[in-house]
Amino acid sequence: MENNLEIDFVRKLVGVFPRHPLQVNGLMEADAEIIRCHGEYLVLKTDGIHEEITLGLYTDPFLIGWMTVIAPLSDMAAVGAVPWGLLLSLHVTKHRQECWETALQEGISAACSFYGVYVLGGDTSFADGFSISATAIGHIKTGRPLMRSGSAPGDHVYTTSLAGAGNAFAYARFFDASVDLRYQPFARLKESKTIRGFASACMDSSDGLLPALAVLCEINHIGCRLEVPVTDLLIDEALTIHRHANLPEWILLAGPHGDYELVFTVSEALNAPFLKACVIDEWAPVYLGRITAEPYLSFDTDGLRVQCQPATIPNLYAGADGNLSNYLERLYAQHTSWCSQK
Repeated sequence: MENNLEIDFVRKLVGVFPRHPLQVNGLMEADAEIIRCHGEYLVLKTDGIHEEITLGLYTDPFLIGWMTVIAPLSDMAAVGAVPWGLLLSLHVTKHRQECWETALQEGISAACSFYGVYVLGGDTSFADGFSISATAIGHIKTGRPLMRSGSAPGDHVYTTSLAGAGNAFAYARFFDASVDLRYQPFARLKESKTIRGFASACMDSSDGLLPALAVLCEINHIGCRLEVPVTDLLIDEALTIHRHANLPEWILLAGPHGDYELVFTVSEALNAPFLKACVIDEWAPVYLGRITAEPYLSFDTDGLRVQCQPATIPNLYAGADGNLSNYLERLYAQHTSWCSQK
């Protein structure tokens, strides 16, 4: 089987460090770090907006501020935690425009206000370029945390909304400036309250829907069969790019710039009660398919029935070494390869 290169990198880099005896999640087993503490769970998550700024994906300071908050809060949602607040780490230049700084503050404040969290403190220093990251702190008072582990063959697979907005935005920014797409995702904290009572496993799709499924497959040693055609899973912005650029549908779900939705599995026994709870809580999950014992990811896209190893799609980006043009070429080459097997 093909290994997920990003998972291998993380395990090699930080897998040597000892885990705290009260930490309940193993390495890569959850979207945040979870520590058992006096009958509850302390939850922490650090996330940075470095690559997005360096590559020029995020240039709007309001969006940078908004995403600084949303990124770790989405991981809080993925483990079923309630966030308290954030610690910010800021590297700023000595010569900066006041209007840019104000817009950054407005983005952070807007996200914090929307979710009822606070900037608790952090660290600020000067550097040659701008960099920002945030550590979210939260808790789980009752019940068990959501993990990436726990999926089993036969489980139903869902996501909290249609997908592809993140990759559509990235494609427009890097490859077709004639398409102007708005991008402002939300952390699914409300939906998480319902999901955590029923899900067997959960993670967010910040790296794309298909890469998220690949991680769940690798951690649980299972496969996933999408029973809904990819075209029916794409949000309007993704369909716009698909039609405008004639981009294969599955590429809009391939990552690595995702949607910050939750991807989760529910057992057959709990599926009907889960759907009833969603109606009561006034939201509707998007059905994707089923977990399989065979370790393959399969889906219908552009008239093709694709079956591949789960790591194949995320490894296309890992193998491009950050070169976006090369990454797009690798995506097209993979699509051509699947077409030749038709």
